[in-house]
Amino acid sequence: MDHAPPKTYYIKTMTIAAAATWLENELQPTYGEVEAPKMAAMVMEHLTGWNDANRRLRRNEYLPGQQAQRLAEIHHRLMQHEPIQYVLEEAWFYDFKLYVNSAVLIPRPETEELVYWIVRDVTASGAPVLQHGTAQADQTNMLKILDVGTGSGCIALALKRRLPLAEVWACDASDAALTVARRNGAELDIRVDFVALDFLDAAQRHQLPTVDIIVSNPPYIPAGESAAMPRNVVEHEPHMALFVPNDDALLFYKAILQFATERLYKNGAVYLEIHEELGADVCALFENAGFTTELRKDMQGKDRMVKSYRRH
Repeated sequence: MDHAPPKTYYIKTMTIAAAATWLENELQPTYGEVEAPKMAAMVMEHLTGWNDANRRLRRNEYLPGQQAQRLAEIHHRLMQHEPIQYVLEEAWFYDFKLYVNSAVLIPRPETEELVYWIVRDVTASGAPVLQHGTAQADQTNMLKILDVGTGSGCIALALKRRLPLAEVWACDASDAALTVARRNGAELDIRVDFVALDFLDAAQRHQLPTVDIIVSNPPYIPAGESAAMPRNVVEHEPHMALFVPNDDALLFYKAILQFATERLYKNGAVYLEIHEELGADVCALFENAGFTTELRKDMQGKDRMVKSYRRH
């Protein structure tokens, strides 16, 4: 079915309440009774700049022409199964809003759990990096963190936001992704050193510092699984950030292990997001290199995170 954009003049004759109902009804056959209302509310807040309470107060006002045109465009893209985060160019992560586009993965709740784990461990360690102060981060030498494959910058920016006196670096092979990450850093006024490099190239890794914490949500989905994945993911999210060869699912974990063996400070730790079926394999990889590992489940009960550390 061809979901061409509706005539803008038709939407322009709608009130805010009518436009929200129309969009919800349009989305429901594709996205279902639960998701469609949520998506319609997100779109209307994005368009009007008003939260749900304010929209109810102004429900009988008509959409201005520019908003009507934008609603027509959003409707058309959503009916093509494009993720709403890309359509609206925004996604929430941790406690802040990020700019996103199709150059980066959409931040997910499981990745937030990885950040929470790191922050809890750092807090428990007593490292004096939690409080804001006058010292510059690169003068404290208190805690150094590297985010491998940063994408939108969500992990690195969240950690720097919660651990303001830590030094945080982040790298990615995609210039387009780094453009997004740097934009997010600038808009949020959070300082992270974003570095362009291919982490799989050992020679390029010499650009990176020795650190206390390595964190990564690397590509880990075997390419053969793409056929069973949702259309909105496979058709729109960047494949280089999702997939690895079928015969080498641990490709990035091997590179991270090599870097950790050479460039992780004493008592440092590696925090990784993993494929739910690869927990035992990732743990074995690091344990065979002398690391102690801890495997954790996410809120859905799936093996999703591994911490590896080695006492020297």
